[in-house]
Amino acid sequence: MNKAIIGGTGVYNVYEVTAKKEIETPFGKATFDVLDVDGEEICFFSRHGSDHSVPPHKINYKANMWALKSIGITHIYGMVTVGSVDLNIKEGSIVVIDDFLDFTSGRDATFFNGDDGKVNHVDMTDPYCVNLRTEFIKKAEELDIEVVKQGVYISVNGPRFETKIEIKMYQILGGTVVGMTNVPEVVLAKELGMCYSAIGLVSNMACGLKDENLAQKDHKGEIAKAKIDVTNIILKVFKEELTQDKCDCLNAIM
Repeated sequence: MNKAIIGGTGVYNVYEVTAKKEIETPFGKATFDVLDVDGEEICFFSRHGSDHSVPPHKINYKANMWALKSIGITHIYGMVTVGSVDLNIKEGSIVVIDDFLDFTSGRDATFFNGDDGKVNHVDMTDPYCVNLRTEFIKKAEELDIEVVKQGVYISVNGPRFETKIEIKMYQILGGTVVGMTNVPEVVLAKELGMCYSAIGLVSNMACGLKDENLAQKDHKGEIAKAKIDVTNIILKVFKEELTQDKCDCLNAIM
């Protein structure tokens, strides 16, 4: 088992859970499900917990990513629910994220804290695996599913939504979508040498872009079809034999 989907709760309607696993890590426990997908075991991981009880700023990102690495995971797709900062990218859109802006604070965001007496740095030229992004776009085209081929993820702490003036600032800085969970998840995956790609599912237009109360929106409803489409694309990618020789994810640590 070397493939994982994070946040892909929609697949439970199609595939049966064959095992539930709890992994002890140096950073705490992590729990995930194993599903049989056409004869192959794939790990499904809910970052907010199976009952969606863990807020974004309290997710144990280090335990989660360490657990995936420890069981042999090499390729990960992370589904992230996002708000669109771009007026041309509407609700229900699918965005293949290729870069990020980090506005989080207070999160335990690295394995390289110097406890081992070493100073390490990680290259972020391509935060998201080039090969997984390319394969996702290719398989989307084969399935005739429209996707936005690149986008900048603005990562914020949450759990509050952003203000109108914050959204204006993110637009000026070149942001595309905004969310609360992808950093440090993507950074930790890179530090552990795993291939990681994030796929944004747009549940709403960001604050101030429409005259609406974001707390009253049906966010799940807006992305229901997108979640099914993304799952189908990912599973089509996962049917291929994936290696780590088509990207630089194993060579990012200095």
